[in-house]
Amino acid sequence: MADSETKQPQRREVDKDSLASQPQIQTPFATSEKQDATTLELAPSSPRSSISQPPEEFPELYFTYKWSNICLYALFLFFCNFIFPCILFYPLETLTSLTDHTVVGISSAALGLSSCFDSPLRLWRLIKFRRIYGPFEDDVWWHLDFSMWAYTIALFIFAVPLAIAPGLKLFDFFLMSTVLLVGPVGVIFLFSTFGLKVPFRCSSDPAGSQMKPAVFYLIEDVASVDFQHGRDFRRTLYRRYHASPPFRRLMMNLTIYWVISSAVYCGATAAVTWTTPFRFAFGYTLGQLFIWGALSAVGCKLLARKGLRDERKWLQSRKEFAMKERSQETIV
Repeated sequence: MADSETKQPQRREVDKDSLASQPQIQTPFATSEKQDATTLELAPSSPRSSISQPPEEFPELYFTYKWSNICLYALFLFFCNFIFPCILFYPLETLTSLTDHTVVGISSAALGLSSCFDSPLRLWRLIKFRRIYGPFEDDVWWHLDFSMWAYTIALFIFAVPLAIAPGLKLFDFFLMSTVLLVGPVGVIFLFSTFGLKVPFRCSSDPAGSQMKPAVFYLIEDVASVDFQHGRDFRRTLYRRYHASPPFRRLMMNLTIYWVISSAVYCGATAAVTWTTPFRFAFGYTLGQLFIWGALSAVGCKLLARKGLRDERKWLQSRKEFAMKERSQETIV
């Protein structure tokens, strides 16, 4: 009888031409056999094997990158913000009759060189390809992500001593320019730890949401835009944040860590500025920024690994508890 026949679902034919015409996320940092790439697994290796944990409740995060790209960008920053200013400052100071404020003015122009490239490029990618890389559930072109706003605010404050200190001969103020770059970011990170509801968007969080720790937004934005993992990474990161209490604790701990680290940097730079000769302090304060960044990154990596290990232990304990409950139900 027709009523007793099993109805089979109809297969839907896929139009290959339509698929080819759809925009795809380009990820030059993705791993392959021919590329020298590194994958960071930010989740347990096989959550799908869990009996008690549905896969959609504990999503995996994979962040891929190439060491060569990171090293080249680091060298670019190092050249623009340390080597080039020192090449200009010390020979001009020693071998010419130019005044100090003229030499400082020439050298300070090099400090903003890197931001003239990376900031416009990131802004262009975020606006032009917003539906690929931008915050999800919001396609307004001028709604930038958290990292873009924080970086822009810090750059404007950083530009103040570079613009006025050489002309007014406020050389100590000039040496504090890197403090005015790191300090505002540290203040924003500190504010995010209070978890207040903010009347503006923070990346993919709509206005009126409780603010998450700043490191969470930084990971979301940098991975999605700068490393071109797109909106899928943003969505997965949000699911991971809501599914894992240890992950939320890790985001808070990393944010507090960077607040403390930035405060240490500002204090150390101020001490060098006010207690050493200007010729020594000029090169040292610029180089100290990279020393601080490298040491802080090592500490951040160790703290992140510990937090992820704690998260795996938490997930494993949940699995074991659920399996024990199931075995008891089976016996009953």
